Amino acid sequence: MAKAKSKSGKASGESRTAEGKGFTLVRKGVYKTPNTTKLEITVKKLGTAPDDKKFVLKDGRLLKDMVELANALEYMSDDVFSHHVNNFKNDFKTWVEDVFSEKELAAEMHKAKTKADMQLALLRHIVKKTF
Repeated sequence: MAKAKSKSGKASGESRTAEGKGFTLVRKGVYKTPNTTKLEITVKKLGTAPDDKKFVLKDGRLLKDMVELANALEYMSDDVFSHHVNNFKNDFKTWVEDVFSEKELAAEMHKAKTKADMQLALLRHIVKKTF
């Protein structure tokens, strides 16, 4: 866990976990004034799809969350990508919209025509949600 202490007397720490239940960010902050100390803990979690809503890629791989989708896009074959994203459908966009109710991200994914564009939209969303 990383810790930093500023001149204002504030100390904070972060830890990130990816334990098969989605991505979790835990941020802790301690705020000190001459007479009081305040502890603030923030937990943000990106969801995991229920077992019956996990995404099955054409090649048989199973994805349970948006982080796994972003990682899968890195090494996905063009054949698998074009099976799921083409002029007639965008399975990844539909999954993110229907399972995770992420309408804004789904709109960005709808515009994506390449693996790199799709991955960039996902990674921007993950960073935005967790930081």
